[in-house]
Amino acid sequence: MLTYKELYVQDALSFCINKLWILENFDSGRESVNKTLVPNGCFNIAFINGQGVFAKFGSRVIELNEGIFFCGQATQSVTIEIMPDTKLNMVQIFPWTASMLGNYDMNLCTNNVIPFSNINQDFDYEAGKIDKNDEYRISSFLHDQFNNFINKNEHTLLLHKSCSLIMKNNGVGSIKYLCTQLNCSPRHLQKLFLRYIGLSPKEFSIIIKLRNTIDGIAYPSSSINNSLTSLALNNDFYDQSHFNNIFKTIVKTPPKKFIPSRFILAYKKKI
Repeated sequence: MLTYKELYVQDALSFCINKLWILENFDSGRESVNKTLVPNGCFNIAFINGQGVFAKFGSRVIELNEGIFFCGQATQSVTIEIMPDTKLNMVQIFPWTASMLGNYDMNLCTNNVIPFSNINQDFDYEAGKIDKNDEYRISSFLHDQFNNFINKNEHTLLLHKSCSLIMKNNGVGSIKYLCTQLNCSPRHLQKLFLRYIGLSPKEFSIIIKLRNTIDGIAYPSSSINNSLTSLALNNDFYDQSHFNNIFKTIVKTPPKKFIPSRFILAYKKKI
């Protein structure tokens, strides 16, 4: 049996961390659970306890045993197999937060999961002392100590502003116009994104835009037209054909065959 829940952080951490999301396979026998994750533009710090997880990036499979790991950006859906009696406590951090954790090239993390010690050894050492199975203990550790392990650099503010604008606009709008708002060149922004996020600004925008359409499918609103054509046009795709191609490339299934229960999707926040 797989359970999913979310915990949100206090204001002191809200600049860096979005939430904790927890997956637990209670089955103590031989039953593993397969679920699919869709890219959302955020990084994750994974605290894994139990028998472990297999993460499938295309044809490449990464085996993750107990420990603390850094999950880079994904350009396509990732299938995870959660072994019996295994719990994942995932700390979802905003895309600009990685730039404050160290100087690791995020290009090397795209479609990859690596030991967190590669990113920040001090955090890994201190976090390794706590119970990885207890999400409340992890939350307490983050509130008490996370700010000790981060340092804003000269690029953090620009990354924060650019990502925030893209997310606020649900990925709609040109990168050229975004750079005009930020008073920087497209080339400079591209360089920063690739180095500190692991995606180009355009790739990041498409992922944010796609996730908004997925929310429209998974959590349809009774007050608007939720047809696939309307969702495509409302989210700035050229037409439904363009939307279908992007959706199938990233999610690995056509939008008409998208079944939300097969995916791990965030709870829809009440407004």
